Amino acid sequence: MKKLAYILLACTCFLSCGKKNRYADIDTSKSTVEAIKIERFDQDFFQIDTCKTDTSLALFKQKYGQFAELYLRGVIGITPITPEAEIVHQFLTHPGYREIYGDCENMYKDMSKEENELTVAFKRLNSLFPEMQTPKIYTIFSGFGNFITVDEGLLAISLDYYMGKDYKNYKHVDGLYDYLIANLRREKISSDAVKGWLESEFEVKDETPNLLASIIHQGKLMYLLEALFPQTEETELMGYTQDQWEWCEANEAQMWGYLTENRQLFSTDQILIAKYTTPAPFTSYFPQESPGRTGIWIGWQIVRSYMEKNANVTIQQLMENNDAQEILENSGYRPK
Repeated sequence: MKKLAYILLACTCFLSCGKKNRYADIDTSKSTVEAIKIERFDQDFFQIDTCKTDTSLALFKQKYGQFAELYLRGVIGITPITPEAEIVHQFLTHPGYREIYGDCENMYKDMSKEENELTVAFKRLNSLFPEMQTPKIYTIFSGFGNFITVDEGLLAISLDYYMGKDYKNYKHVDGLYDYLIANLRREKISSDAVKGWLESEFEVKDETPNLLASIIHQGKLMYLLEALFPQTEETELMGYTQDQWEWCEANEAQMWGYLTENRQLFSTDQILIAKYTTPAPFTSYFPQESPGRTGIWIGWQIVRSYMEKNANVTIQQLMENNDAQEILENSGYRPK
């Protein structure tokens, strides 16, 4: 493997900022995706009769089949140790959950906006990847468990995580810090849901990816997400404020220089990788003015550069390419 210093010397100077995704226009006329209809699993779940939980739950499970089992075990966390109906009864009669779900129900009486957004996004995805399955989409109430739940052929959105940054009850939930709450907004539902689906369809192949592979993989997902939501601002897709985005642009060369000079790109230290790719108030290697997840932002810029520089490479070929170093070498990425 070549040392990064030599790779960088071979790269030509290229700035990726402001480059248009060339998949902004996609012909969806041959898409086989029909209009998305979100199934309100959450409404039916809260209609379970807690006076006769056993029989009501059995009918509920009969209606929803595989997904009911996934929800009860994977989201609520039911185990064989405690009777299923007892846990469901406790969950549905929990005063805090009932209050929060009531607020969810009031906010999400009509989800036609999200249905339209998801329809457009999945039509575009189907046009690019016609063999890819389009999931059945549900809304759920997780009690602050999973944001997005994905399984074979299904995608679930936890509405309790999308009540708006000023929602009164978020301040009482352990682990929901301000930097997370800023993106708990209705506007994020569709892109978060599709990003969750893409992550399940395009998984990291390497069992122990290094930092470069991790940020390039995330950059590919962001490039594809950008193609599926061409009318959505890049700041919104990233979950950054305008100030955070501009900080990254102004400090792009310095961030990249830090990564290369400290030989971090080929590190497989999962703690180090997480510091660059998981939500945080700021990126711990950078000043406190930096946003979290700057590694993903850099990966996105590398992929943008790669696709701009290699007009013959299709988005399908990009997503199939698991050689992160090849993408970097041929991206011409060298911010300054």
